[in-house]
Amino acid sequence: MDLLKLRHYGFIFILLLLTGCVTTIGRNFQKLEEPQIRPGETTAQDILARMGKPNTTNALYQGTAYNYIYHNRNAKAVNPDEVATRFQTFNFNNKDILTGYQFGSSFVEDSTLFKTDNVKKIQTGDSKSQVLRVLGDPSGIERYPHDPRYAYVLVYSYPKTTHSDSTFSMVNSVVNVVFGHNEQVVRLETFNLNTD
Repeated sequence: MDLLKLRHYGFIFILLLLTGCVTTIGRNFQKLEEPQIRPGETTAQDILARMGKPNTTNALYQGTAYNYIYHNRNAKAVNPDEVATRFQTFNFNNKDILTGYQFGSSFVEDSTLFKTDNVKKIQTGDSKSQVLRVLGDPSGIERYPHDPRYAYVLVYSYPKTTHSDSTFSMVNSVVNVVFGHNEQVVRLETFNLNTD
């Protein structure tokens, strides 16, 4: 299995078989991003001090991911048929040093919704500035991918959460734009992670 894709499987951690009266799950939070956190410098203890205990952790290839998630059925989501969801995942190497992070939200105020139709406009050889023009700002970055051919990965993600029959179900749409050491796109990955 692809190691870059594996890093995103921290989202498959929700078994939310809950009673119908539950309107929120998890603890609300504000996203952390650079310069608040710095891949290569920030530690797992730093994240714990800022965010508290994660909802879940999961093993990565030579590391660990901390996963934070919050659902609120009463909050306004981007799409009216969705539950407002916010998540952030922090990836650490085996020395507990941050290698990357990913944020996703369907809350109106900090939505990470991106135009999936624009993904097909990204081509091998495109520059970072071209990618940003087409897709906008990324919702995460992986600065230390495990394959030495790659320099870093810009991550775009959007969680679509629904609620029915007392169950929450989240599908996370993810696009990884992988850059080589020449600052050009060398690979593009798109996939959906389903928490069912």
